[in-house]
Amino acid sequence: MLTWNQVWSVFVCVMWVEEFGAVCRLSGGVMVWKVRAPLRVDLSGGWTDAAPFIEEHVGALVNFAIDKFQIYDGKEISCSWLGMGLGTSGGYNVVKAVVEDGLYEREKILLRAYQRELQENVCGMQDMAASTYGGLNYWEFYRDSFYRVPLPLTEELRRGLQDLAVLVNTGKSRSPRHFFVYASYPYVEPILVKLSEIATRMRDELLSENMSRVRQLVRDTFYWQSRIPTVTTPEIEKLVGMADAGKVCGAGGGGCVLLLFENEKRLQEFKEKCKETITYKIWEKGVETNYKEIK
Repeated sequence: MLTWNQVWSVFVCVMWVEEFGAVCRLSGGVMVWKVRAPLRVDLSGGWTDAAPFIEEHVGALVNFAIDKFQIYDGKEISCSWLGMGLGTSGGYNVVKAVVEDGLYEREKILLRAYQRELQENVCGMQDMAASTYGGLNYWEFYRDSFYRVPLPLTEELRRGLQDLAVLVNTGKSRSPRHFFVYASYPYVEPILVKLSEIATRMRDELLSENMSRVRQLVRDTFYWQSRIPTVTTPEIEKLVGMADAGKVCGAGGGGCVLLLFENEKRLQEFKEKCKETITYKIWEKGVETNYKEIK
């Protein structure tokens, strides 16, 4: 039977959450949230979602949302993962589309967040897309629209993409502006075509739950990514070489590197050599509020 003090503590906690929002645990601390949007890891096809590529081609891309967030606490929007290539600015504008524009339909949120982002950055749509919808998805991007195929997150895929994977932060903040300097160069276009083709194959292998082939396609993605100046560095090359597959996140050249491993032994061997790893969970929810359903 609860004591009076215990009953009072529960009452105060419930009233506090009801008044100020739900509770989100981040980096060992507790943060109260009213609106939150997950960040993302791009698995394949990154950069094919942006102009000038989508003006003449269909961008194809696979990404998944993770349990790192842009948080609105009722006063301000904040995030602990800035500059890591995880789509924080996209998540920020998704939250603003809810908080400032009062939107609660996912398609409208995504398109409004994209418009907001374009006012400040040269960008594609994938960051906002992952933050809006959550989960593991295959995307096709056009000049002013998108097509989404949600991919079932089976036990095999969760193990391969989450349990046997880590992010490593290089410690160097990275802006997409560095990449988009090269985006309009003629020799970059065929590279983006290759990345788009790989993403389409990635979709099929994920649907087949073939993690061996998925890892190979991640290796192929990094091969083509590294053909573009400023995307890779000696440090990134070393990290990728220590894993069974790996690639840069976001614009590359810094930020986080995604590393995949075939088994637990290989993962633990890496963790013994590299202590600064970031684990994550694939987050199946998109942007959400604690006060109104987003459809």
